[in-house]
Amino acid sequence: MTLQFSSMMERAAKASFADLETIIGPGGLVALAPHPDDETLGCGALLRAAASAGRRVAVVAVSDGRRSHPTSPSVNAPLLARIRALEMRAALGTLHPNIFLIELGYCDCEVPFALPEAACAIVDLATDIGATALVSSWEGDPHCDHVATAALAHRIHRLCPALRFWSYPIWGRFAPTQAKAPARIVRFDTGPNRAAKAAAIACHRSQMTDMIDDDPQGFMMTPEMQAHFIDHPEVFLAE
Repeated sequence: MTLQFSSMMERAAKASFADLETIIGPGGLVALAPHPDDETLGCGALLRAAASAGRRVAVVAVSDGRRSHPTSPSVNAPLLARIRALEMRAALGTLHPNIFLIELGYCDCEVPFALPEAACAIVDLATDIGATALVSSWEGDPHCDHVATAALAHRIHRLCPALRFWSYPIWGRFAPTQAKAPARIVRFDTGPNRAAKAAAIACHRSQMTDMIDDDPQGFMMTPEMQAHFIDHPEVFLAE
């Protein structure tokens, strides 16, 4: 399977590389993930690099991912939500044991676009860990939860404009989008953290393998896409 890339990724392929200090500044990092696995795919190397450098790192899982296999007779939605939560904890532990996780618990495909209380709570979290940067899914990703999570990140940034604010694309790497990419795009080299990122991606077995094999509508990321997220630099769009 040959992957087709979006025009945003064509721009990203020519973007300069940025180091940890340039992306997150001198303090900690808060990362918003629409679903369990987006944090590892989109910014796993950055999370590991920050935590390894002694920065305080918090990941906020916005939805529970319960709808990736909607017609499985063996794994119902509540069970799948529990499985994905365990996978996420394992993945983050693989990246670095000091990464802190908060789960908002919204149902997959039902993340609201107005989350003022969650935004205030995440601002408090950012203050508590001395965060100087916020990363989130990109509004150009063609998935309702990714867009809603991006809207939450924008609300957080309005409340705390001192945070450096970046988006990471997931599905926007491959699919056409109506969203306009910002003027500044940087890449982050995954090389030093590639093996750990690959191991963390493998923790998300319900999404990366045929572990749930009784749902013809179920999602499984192709090996080609998995290799892309492991082998290519992480991409961050300045918001």
